Amino acid sequence: MPKICLTNDDGSESTALMTLAEILSPHAEVVIVVPDRERSASGKALTLNRPIRLKKRANTDGIEMIIHDGSPADSVVLARCLVEDIDIFVSGINAGANLGYQSMLTSGTVGAALEAALMGFPAIAVSLVVEPNEWFNSADKKRDYSRVCEITRDLVLRVLDKGLPDSVDALNLNFPSKISPDSRIVVVPPARVRIYNELEKRIDPNDSPYYWLKGMHKNAPEGSDADVVLNKGSISLSPIVIETADTRSIEDLRDFMSD
Repeated sequence: MPKICLTNDDGSESTALMTLAEILSPHAEVVIVVPDRERSASGKALTLNRPIRLKKRANTDGIEMIIHDGSPADSVVLARCLVEDIDIFVSGINAGANLGYQSMLTSGTVGAALEAALMGFPAIAVSLVVEPNEWFNSADKKRDYSRVCEITRDLVLRVLDKGLPDSVDALNLNFPSKISPDSRIVVVPPARVRIYNELEKRIDPNDSPYYWLKGMHKNAPEGSDADVVLNKGSISLSPIVIETADTRSIEDLRDFMSD
């Protein structure tokens, strides 16, 4: 039986995480390694300036769970050291989409998948469009995650059966907020830019300024992951490729540096 390691950046109270574990468990041995709290927008950060402490290690209904006080990418390092024979990492299901390179490179969900891919494991990052007031409320019991988890399960089993394509290091899967029985996965590239950031200045009671970072949406490029999910209501699947310096960019830089 294959072994699947689940992680996320939303913490151990995530309803989507536990639903996914339940739906995967008939098909594989499932272990969960997650941060003890919300760690969104932590990217691929690792905890190097202090020890990582395990807060809890338990086994419930045959699913082992390890909870720690580090980052999502730390989860992958811990899993590799503490759990034997992992076949695939699945990171999510994140409360909030990770569409386009900007979100992908910021996301703790995608960061964990990248860490796994760098270690040589197949990995899938999974995210779901939700309202802004749900971004930091992954323990919401009202939302039904079953269909999202079933589609994710089918993709996980496909990767376990076939492996990832040779040119692909990991996958980024994004769901629209509403899914119909006819919803299908569409393979598309990530958007180059979907959000531009602005600062909102405010003044505290001591008359000192402070700032909120605001992400302002731009129009999604036609045919991109953001377009497919946000405008067309389909499910996007995009490759994550770690090798960013291709032959052309190397040659262009050599030409640039030549006298």
